[in-house]
Amino acid sequence: MSSLKELQARFQAGILSGDDSVLADVKNSPSEDRTALFGVYRNAYVLRLLEILGNDYELTHAYVGDATFAKLARGYVAAHPSDQRNARWFGRHLPAFAKDTPPFSGHPEIAEIAALENALADAFDGPDADPLITEDLGAVSPDDWPSLIFTPHPTATQLRFTTNAADIWLALKDETAPPDVVHLPEPQTVLVWRQEFTSRFRPLHAEEAMMWSEAIKGTRFGVLCEMVATFAGEDEAGLRAATYLKAWIDAGLLKGAGSQPASSDEGAGNKALQRPVSQ
Repeated sequence: MSSLKELQARFQAGILSGDDSVLADVKNSPSEDRTALFGVYRNAYVLRLLEILGNDYELTHAYVGDATFAKLARGYVAAHPSDQRNARWFGRHLPAFAKDTPPFSGHPEIAEIAALENALADAFDGPDADPLITEDLGAVSPDDWPSLIFTPHPTATQLRFTTNAADIWLALKDETAPPDVVHLPEPQTVLVWRQEFTSRFRPLHAEEAMMWSEAIKGTRFGVLCEMVATFAGEDEAGLRAATYLKAWIDAGLLKGAGSQPASSDEGAGNKALQRPVSQ
């Protein structure tokens, strides 16, 4: 006689991988044979996964419609068996699946809308960290500003869109008719993060996107200003860089700041500001 653990293992394999050896442990009923009876469990499991995807990608579902989303979701379930105990993470690969799998790959806005939904959910569930505030920089002398480096909030992430998926998402969220798909001449950076208890996103203009990408690598503020000047001209480059930085601080996009000397001759190690970078 099989142990309970062995029976549970065969039952799980029968549902997850289609292994029919478990049917030997299932009895026929007066009205149905064992294959049909066990099929109820298999179908219920798949339906539950489809329900999870529908909840996690509500706006993607709304955009493509019931029939197309059913094809997308069923294809995903078949290609990505659940590998997490927490159902929250089951659909994490759906944006990449939609991007790479025909016929959905022929409509890149589908994958991008899904990626935005997924990033917003990830930001909401992401780790907490006290954001950098303006007062933290109040004691920084003008001479020290060029050496400042900034640490992004741990929920901040970048997406790269080739379509107006962000505008489509906003229309769907507002329950209005989405705009027609526009294929952008240049990829658009969309920044996603959590501010207090709300997940947010904001498309960035090319110059700000460049500065953000460099800032989160630990590039010093003085170098960032030089890069801004090179990107779109020297006139008011410092003001433009400072304006972007203030917007990031106001939005809670930064976790901390420190001072990184330009070379070993200028000082040893990093100097903490009023609020040290959180670990």
